Amino acid sequence: MTLGATWSICAYSLAFLSLWLVLVFIRRAYLHPLSCFPGPRLAAWTPLYKAYYEAIKGGQWVHHVDKLHEAYGDVVRVGPNELHFNDYRVYHKIFSISGQFTKDPSFYSCFGVGMSTFGLMDPEQARLSRELMSTYFSRRAVLQLESVIQSKVDKLIQLLSSRENPSDMFYAFRCATMDIITTYCFQSPLGCLDSNNFKAPLLTDIQTAVSLLWTMKSFPWIIPVIPFLPTYLGGRLQEQCQAFLNVQSFVNTAISVVQQNAALQDTRKVPQGIAGVFDCLLERFPSLGAARLFHEGLSLIQAGSDPVANTCIVGFFHVLKNPSIHSRLKKELQAAFPGPNAKPGWTELERIPYLTAILKESLRMSHGFVSPLPRVVGPLGAELAGHQIPPKTIVSISAVSVHNHRDLFPEPHRFRPERWLESKDLSQHLVAFSKGPRMCLGLNMAWAELYAFFGTMFLKLDMVLVDASPDDYADFHDYFIPIHTGKNLHIQVTQSS
Repeated sequence: MTLGATWSICAYSLAFLSLWLVLVFIRRAYLHPLSCFPGPRLAAWTPLYKAYYEAIKGGQWVHHVDKLHEAYGDVVRVGPNELHFNDYRVYHKIFSISGQFTKDPSFYSCFGVGMSTFGLMDPEQARLSRELMSTYFSRRAVLQLESVIQSKVDKLIQLLSSRENPSDMFYAFRCATMDIITTYCFQSPLGCLDSNNFKAPLLTDIQTAVSLLWTMKSFPWIIPVIPFLPTYLGGRLQEQCQAFLNVQSFVNTAISVVQQNAALQDTRKVPQGIAGVFDCLLERFPSLGAARLFHEGLSLIQAGSDPVANTCIVGFFHVLKNPSIHSRLKKELQAAFPGPNAKPGWTELERIPYLTAILKESLRMSHGFVSPLPRVVGPLGAELAGHQIPPKTIVSISAVSVHNHRDLFPEPHRFRPERWLESKDLSQHLVAFSKGPRMCLGLNMAWAELYAFFGTMFLKLDMVLVDASPDDYADFHDYFIPIHTGKNLHIQVTQSS
């Protein structure tokens, strides 16, 4: 083939590709069923618009979509086949118990846990998996676990009390929550609380790996290439990938130990619902494969540590920053549990309305999972916010949109626990754990941990903030969970009982 013929083929191919792209853009902009919805033209043309704010700008999509709503209204076309809403009533329709909206595979595949209860796309498979796992995360099961939770909280209190210097609570809370979830899942704590300055290797790996999330979602093809990139191009990505592999390696090792114990009928097994979720699973269902257990384990340790720790960080900051809130909480706890040897339990702490209000306000302002959770409209279509939405459309709304909605929460950026005491109806709009049939599996465990952390620590400790400012928590990067851009929360214990 001559050079001229080669150039001709390339030219024709380029012309054909250009024509195809023009036709795709014309269809998406003018002929697509969503062309009647407002939004940036570039977003209608390509999903790379959203990917830019997620992966390139570093977890900024949830903030950018707020600006889009200011410009275009409560319904915005944010992708070729995706709408985002800013109407809290829509949230309750999308995440209703009927479950007519299914998870979007293009979003959830990036977590790498497709066989877990969280990652399953098929609603029926997810329902069966949830029934299997919910036995171990019911309120009754978590109440049996309460001693495990309390022992880690007590250990954290002891460590904080013994330190002369301020403690980094970003890692301290994560150490405690990680030791709780690993004890519950694998019978043995990881030992994060024993790490020097709370800098447990697994936790630092998780924090490094989390920023790889949106790259895996939008540019999955780059992951196999990363090891071959020169350091100046892929150094950061290589570091993130290695951290993710380290997390996977920990879970694989833990699952292998569980399988070995099951094969040997290890006598370490404890009664169902107390500890060792995976030991109990294999005892009941020996045919469960390693891949399924691995996906479930990876999902649980990721979801079981960061959200509760984030809520504690935000809540402790605001309580300690506001003397009147701090004083009232302390007095109510001391009235309910007098004496230095008092041991508050979950059910007793739930009876203190002001504590519950503080927990709800902490959850509202920390948001839980901040990313808009995309769902796919069913084959019959749907009516949302007065609009008829075509089948197979991806629809989403974030917890941030609900928690910051001024019609529900006046002065949304002000920490005001009293709002929850003034209106019982507000609780239905607390969506930190999502809603509907796919809501957070660990809801009961999260509540038990929050009551233990807030109730015990504010009862037993006198704490002060060290070099903390509201600006530290005014902004965050969205990596499914919020990663705040300011300084880590540091606390100094001045007295303990």
